[in-house]
Amino acid sequence: MLTSPRIVIVTFVAYVLGALMGVAADRGGPRLRRDWPIYLRVQLVATAGLLTIFSAWRLSKPSEIVAPVLIAIVGCVLLGASLATRKESSGGKAALECWAAYPNGSFWVLPMAAALVGPTGSMVTALANALYAAPNAACIHLMRRDAPIPQRRSTSWIDQSALVALGVGLALHLVGPAPTFSRWILDTSGPVFAFVGAALFAGSVLHPHNISIGNGADGVRRWLGLTLVRIVCLAPIIALDHSRTVQVVAVLSALGAPAFNPPQLAVLYGYRSGAVNASVRWGWLFLPIGYGAALVFR
Repeated sequence: MLTSPRIVIVTFVAYVLGALMGVAADRGGPRLRRDWPIYLRVQLVATAGLLTIFSAWRLSKPSEIVAPVLIAIVGCVLLGASLATRKESSGGKAALECWAAYPNGSFWVLPMAAALVGPTGSMVTALANALYAAPNAACIHLMRRDAPIPQRRSTSWIDQSALVALGVGLALHLVGPAPTFSRWILDTSGPVFAFVGAALFAGSVLHPHNISIGNGADGVRRWLGLTLVRIVCLAPIIALDHSRTVQVVAVLSALGAPAFNPPQLAVLYGYRSGAVNASVRWGWLFLPIGYGAALVFR
């Protein structure tokens, strides 16, 4: 198994290579851009299915779920705040903008927590990501319902694969313990998801649909307000939890890379959101602060 310093190096190399692939994909021509939603949905199933099933299956005692539940509740709070302040926007657009203020659990927190605090960091993050299936399902329902690009009913189960995977994982947990190789899957998934996430993120950011939206002051204010809600919600966990693993995961969630999914979902559903573009442009400023704080807490 890779040691922590090696995981950090491999993960950052995976980010760079993935981003370069995303840039290359942007230059791949109109056919590649037209088929981009297909690649996005394949990624949704792969990341949600793999992480959620095995993290739910590997539950061993009730106490393990407390911190992940508290972290996942942030998603519910953000959705409520976004819907309450949406003004003339549709519920679907408010859900997308809420997602733009989410922690980047799969593609940032998971690999970094694994690198900094080992397998327990992977487990806490994976469980939190699995429980995010609940607010994610509500967001996806709203986004599909109000999508500017009409969605086929047959794609609903793909978009809601995280919720399906959570049910499968919990059912398997009731049947029997997870196989030993499941720990290896969670530990090594970080660099893999870093590569895939960075590739699809870069390709979606550079997609003509998102490039045409631009960056307005209203979008920046909207994203920043929801981001502050995220930080305020996670601050008590950072300050009061006695587990250094939970503190590291909470710090990386509060102050980390912007969520990779919103620019992808904007392309997939056809939404035009300045808040999503603001998260892509300015969200990275929190990353060095969060990473430095995580090093202190570890």
